[in-house]
Amino acid sequence: MALIIAGVLIFGGIIQYSLTFLMQWIGQKVLLDIRLAVFKHIQTFSLRYFDTTPVGRLITRVTNDVEALNELFSSGVVLIIADALLILAIVCFMLFTSWKLTIATIAVLPLLFIATTIFRKKVRVVYSQIRTQIARMNTFLNEYITGATTIQLFSRQAQQFDTFNEINRTHTDLQLRSVNYYARFFPVVEMIGSFALCLIIWSAARTIFSGEMTVGVLIAFMQYSEMFFRPIRDLTEKYNTLQSAMAASERIFSLLDTTESIADETNAVQLAKFEKSIEFKHVDFAYDGITPVLKDLSFTLKKGETIAIVGATGAGKSSIINILCRFYDYQKGEILIDGINIRSITQESLRSKIALVLQDVFLFSRSVSGNISLGREGISDQQILDAAVSLGAYEFIANLPNGFNTKMIERAANLSVGQKQLISFCRALAGNPDILILDEATSSIDTETEQIIERSIDRLLQGRTSIVIAHRLSTIQRADKILVLHQGEMREFGSHAELLALNGLYAKLYRLQYKEQYSSVVS
Repeated sequence: MALIIAGVLIFGGIIQYSLTFLMQWIGQKVLLDIRLAVFKHIQTFSLRYFDTTPVGRLITRVTNDVEALNELFSSGVVLIIADALLILAIVCFMLFTSWKLTIATIAVLPLLFIATTIFRKKVRVVYSQIRTQIARMNTFLNEYITGATTIQLFSRQAQQFDTFNEINRTHTDLQLRSVNYYARFFPVVEMIGSFALCLIIWSAARTIFSGEMTVGVLIAFMQYSEMFFRPIRDLTEKYNTLQSAMAASERIFSLLDTTESIADETNAVQLAKFEKSIEFKHVDFAYDGITPVLKDLSFTLKKGETIAIVGATGAGKSSIINILCRFYDYQKGEILIDGINIRSITQESLRSKIALVLQDVFLFSRSVSGNISLGREGISDQQILDAAVSLGAYEFIANLPNGFNTKMIERAANLSVGQKQLISFCRALAGNPDILILDEATSSIDTETEQIIERSIDRLLQGRTSIVIAHRLSTIQRADKILVLHQGEMREFGSHAELLALNGLYAKLYRLQYKEQYSSVVS
């Protein structure tokens, strides 16, 4: 007998372990797939979406909201299934014992349903507000950490603390409100269970006096009733977790339902190689779809030529880059590469032919060589080394603690502005792009680094089709063509000498903006 009992206990333990492990495994696999699905979907978004969506909100979707599903998919699901099966088994025993008393017991379930519905509506709203507040908190923290230098420079720590205190207190108040709802709901369930017990006693009293039922049966049924409401109370406790998970899942699926991507056309072609020209034909573009940033823009850039784009701040220079790379879609006109509308070219093949060097260089928290290659296939260590030597970046990289294997800290704070620019140049050259787009930095750097950067730009532009948002006089003078933008319109187009001879807007900009550079060149 002892061996049989021991065997039953061991078998029960194995079953419990297997069920718990299986549900945990399934839960973690589901969470893994959800995280991957959310991240993959975020990667499809155009820059327009990121322009209007706080970073912290997206981080919350991928981390906090997915994590809110963890308890539901792991232990929560196991207990809910177990409690549901237990309720079913108890109802069967109750029916076998007395169907009349069973009806008296389940007669209170509509009251429980009403109470649950009221609680669900109230707590669902609160949990949604809690998720929103967590996203707001993450957004604030991301902004604070990113702008820590500016905050300290202007001594705004106290003001920032007050703002965070307000966000944190609002989050706490919402959490306490959800606790308050739950604290009210649990006693209601207890009262309904007690009411069911009263109904059982009242229903059984007459049958006991008439001899149709014994007191023992009543006591047994009262125990069944207690067992019936015990898993319901357990489910009530899990309901709090369920509501939190439901609020999180609503926000996750809302994100997955968001369509903010620039999709390739069904029959989009691969751009095998850039061979002829880039042509803008009467292009209109507005970031918001209403206020035009570029108006009726037309120009042609032949293979091997360099075009310098100049103009005042807000003239639309960066917008040309954004629509050529299809970070945004233009509203009217055409942009052709080798006579093919870029909307008919897959975005991946289009961008594989372009190297983009921006003013604000972003370096990842990985090695120098990793930042240059970005994991692109076909870029060897030798190509990385050749690019660094060719652009004059080898010396400073070699002097880093671990050379090309030196890991960048967050935001590459261990490098100067000029060094970051040189690494971004190496990143562009290592891929040997057909088309180079360069947004020259306006940051002030030391004379020696400035000279290295100028030589690097010469090397980058050499024999390559290039579009340059130019700030340096030397770059502008070397360009084959200069495009002068004013309030989104092309005012002048030609070589440096031709535009000076026109004595128009370019000549005016040249005299005002580049006078100091011109004087230093002459001297």
